[in-house]
Amino acid sequence: MIKNLYLLVFVLISIGALSQNRKIDSLKLLMEREKVDTLRVRLMMKLGSEYFNLRIDSSVSYYQQALELSRKVNYRKGEINANSVLGELFTRTGNYPEALRILLQNLKTVEELHDTANIFWTKRSLMWVYRDIGDSVKMFQLINEMNALADLKFFKKQKRGAFFKLIVYHNLAEIYHSKGEYDSAFRYEKLAYTGSKENNEAEGLALTGLALAGLFLNKDNLDSAFYYYKMSLVYAEKASRYDLARDAKGGLASSFEVKGHLDSALVYGRQYYKEAKEAADTTSRTDAALLLSKVYSHRKQFDSAYQYLSDFTSLKEKTLSEEKIERAQNINFKESLHEQQLQAERSQAEQRYQARTRMYGLLAGMAVLLLLAAILYRNNKQKQKANLTIEKAYRELKSTQAQLIQSEKMASLGELTAGIAHEIQNPLNFVNNFSDVNKELLAEMNDEIEKGKYDEVRGIAKNISDNEDKINYHGKRADNIVKGMLQHSRAGGSQKEPSDINTLCDEYLRLAYHGLRAKDKSFNAKFETNFDRSIGKINIVPQEIGRVILNLINNAFYTINEKQAAEGSGYVPTVIVSTKKINDKVEIKIKDNGNGIPGNIVDKIFQPFFTTKPTGQGTGLGLSLAYDVMKAHGGEIKVATREGEGTEFIIQLPAAS
Repeated sequence: MIKNLYLLVFVLISIGALSQNRKIDSLKLLMEREKVDTLRVRLMMKLGSEYFNLRIDSSVSYYQQALELSRKVNYRKGEINANSVLGELFTRTGNYPEALRILLQNLKTVEELHDTANIFWTKRSLMWVYRDIGDSVKMFQLINEMNALADLKFFKKQKRGAFFKLIVYHNLAEIYHSKGEYDSAFRYEKLAYTGSKENNEAEGLALTGLALAGLFLNKDNLDSAFYYYKMSLVYAEKASRYDLARDAKGGLASSFEVKGHLDSALVYGRQYYKEAKEAADTTSRTDAALLLSKVYSHRKQFDSAYQYLSDFTSLKEKTLSEEKIERAQNINFKESLHEQQLQAERSQAEQRYQARTRMYGLLAGMAVLLLLAAILYRNNKQKQKANLTIEKAYRELKSTQAQLIQSEKMASLGELTAGIAHEIQNPLNFVNNFSDVNKELLAEMNDEIEKGKYDEVRGIAKNISDNEDKINYHGKRADNIVKGMLQHSRAGGSQKEPSDINTLCDEYLRLAYHGLRAKDKSFNAKFETNFDRSIGKINIVPQEIGRVILNLINNAFYTINEKQAAEGSGYVPTVIVSTKKINDKVEIKIKDNGNGIPGNIVDKIFQPFFTTKPTGQGTGLGLSLAYDVMKAHGGEIKVATREGEGTEFIIQLPAAS
């Protein structure tokens, strides 16, 4: 055990100098080989921390694995640490109900263990949740409790015990700063700064220096802002707080830009942008891009200014998209939290009722009944108010959903249009080519007529006739494509009609493939079909079922394209579409050999707004809409997947309806 621990420490130190991707690969390899469960937990959490600023979903996944393994082997320290970071991750993504549930559970655990330090940090995490959801009463209650904890002898005996008091002052300053109460913010930040200086606390000086610089900047006191930004940079590097050092460089760049010292602004601005980009910090990178655009504009270097302004615009659009989806996902949170609080109050009232009944008998019982009546009356009033709030939130949510559904439809229309254009181009090319050939043959035939070579004329006439047959064939083929698509997209198409499901699958498979090829010429994949010809026609709304099939095929092409980019030429990307009649049902299967779906999210894929694609590439509505369409048709949609091997979506429809 000890030998393995030393090995783990040595490896973690050794890989510190490697690039982040190599570090992640090394950690994964080490985790696969590690046999000691507690060390595996630490490696999982280390992987989670590496993904913290790169991919939040991956970070959450590794911390959840660490939590499950910690519980399995009764590793309480691992359970506490994993829960603590998960609470922070869910707070960061706006999933406040889950963050609150995890952190309250963690608080109960650390209080049972009398773990004073973790009680302090858990209450701090809870304070930020209540701040974000606007519950200032709970927020100030928690920071007062943190202040009382920081005064305990437990902390004063520790080497860095004073740091906890500094954190309290710094957090109070942050709260007052966010509320626009700059005098109070300045007073508490100065207390934190003074304490950090007295205790020679490098991390505290970096934190407070950065905050004081920002406050002085608000007062247009550039000289003081410069002083504290420079001081914060020195102590941040000393404490290895590279995030604070990066922000200090950003502050110095902004200050130099305001003063017109463009060379210095450019030096610090480039460092700020580079470090923000390496840390995958979208907010800092957005600020840095805008700052560099301004500096280059002042220097008349408009090409560079435009380059960074474009980066700023794309990052800003990405942030707005994330915020829009986040608001839609959490719009009903306050009502949910309110119901939890009411439930807690009812539970407390029942406990009071039982205690007073035992102590005071009948008279006390009557008093409790009156109290319960008052509580019920108050709850009734609160529920009436809550209902009004819920109605408003519901209307906002429906509006947001409608906008996102429209976006999903427009994306599908674009993909269909590209596919149709490619499909119809082939017969049109044939028509045009044979028409040109016939013109040449007619000219040649006239020459032969003048020469009196009628055998040659008859041969040319036969060629012209054959070409006309081909023109007629390909013209009808283009006509059928157009008629078919008009039939699928005509207005008022909500009525079911007999449709050939095999033809529908074949059309949308080819349209999806050619649509993706139109957008990305490098895209290439193998696709196969295996259709049951005994199915015949079934009653469906063809445009709705077509949209479901198109979405699933597009998802299949997307995942095999991702896997091909990762694995290279040794991998053959394949999508297989098959149909089969089973008793009174028709089964459609869409199978790929991509990366599969991780087990921890497979139950969530049909939830509205849930997506594994990068921001801006998916709204998370495609599978949710597919699920609703299947229910409306009396059918169902299922998924079978193996991580790393592929995914198969199975659609079942009634054979007759």
